[in-house]
Amino acid sequence: MKTLQIILHLSLFLLSDIAFGQNVKKGNGKVNNKTFSYFYIEPSQEIKGVLILLPGWGESVQSIFEKTALPRLLLAKGFVTIVPQLRQTLFADDYTISEINEIIKIQSARYNSNELNFFIGGLSAGGAIAISYAEYLLEVDTTSKLKGVFAIDPPLDLRRTYISAENKIKYNCQNKLIGKEGSFIKNYLLHNLKGSPQERPDQYLKYSAYSANVHDGGNAKFLKNIPVRLYSEPDLDFVRKTYCDELQYEDINAVDLEKMNKFLLGIGSNIVEYITTKGKGFHSWNILDPVDCTNWILKINDTK
Repeated sequence: MKTLQIILHLSLFLLSDIAFGQNVKKGNGKVNNKTFSYFYIEPSQEIKGVLILLPGWGESVQSIFEKTALPRLLLAKGFVTIVPQLRQTLFADDYTISEINEIIKIQSARYNSNELNFFIGGLSAGGAIAISYAEYLLEVDTTSKLKGVFAIDPPLDLRRTYISAENKIKYNCQNKLIGKEGSFIKNYLLHNLKGSPQERPDQYLKYSAYSANVHDGGNAKFLKNIPVRLYSEPDLDFVRKTYCDELQYEDINAVDLEKMNKFLLGIGSNIVEYITTKGKGFHSWNILDPVDCTNWILKINDTK
């Protein structure tokens, strides 16, 4: 009988997942005459808010609805969750900003409302874009309906990321992926920011979500008055055992989150949180507790 109950429970769970997957819809938008896609789920009841959820590099957009229960939990509370197909970038460049702006415009028209609160968050590069976009918006638009931003293990300081990439190239790692990753990131930054941090410090300051080498934190100062959550599992022992024993703490993204959290606390923010986990899975969606994050979003959304 107990076995039968387990099978029935599992079957209902799988059917729920299938039904949930069938509810994911696809939309299209256009920026600079280029069409982009996004996927979303929407509740049948009154819309209470919107979450824009950004994937990391290499993640399929549809898979995000399976990797975290956050969209499903928010769906039950009247939230639309939108996952856009982004270009490969580590920051909110002009095109990415225009794409997210267009999504917000489309949703405002769809639900006939410019008053819906929205939240933005993401994993890894998606988290960096979420923070970067929030900073852009808060700098240029003080009337924005953006109410909160969160990021899971993102690279925030591009200068630190570049230096780390150079270190990974130099390390004598048995796992050749580390050196390849270092070369890829270094070349990406050289190409997109037109040089190294020494050659183009202005570009690194402009596009970094946080800059540890300047006293005002760079763009991070714009986050002082908005709820921010930073998630990480700073497991240096794991990455050394798994990838390379020469890796240092400065080579993992947790160093950026820890420093930016301290910076925001230092300039008077009392609504920033740095949440660390253990045993959840290094650099993964599992780091985010979906129930706790849902409650955080709902509490902010209910605050007038």
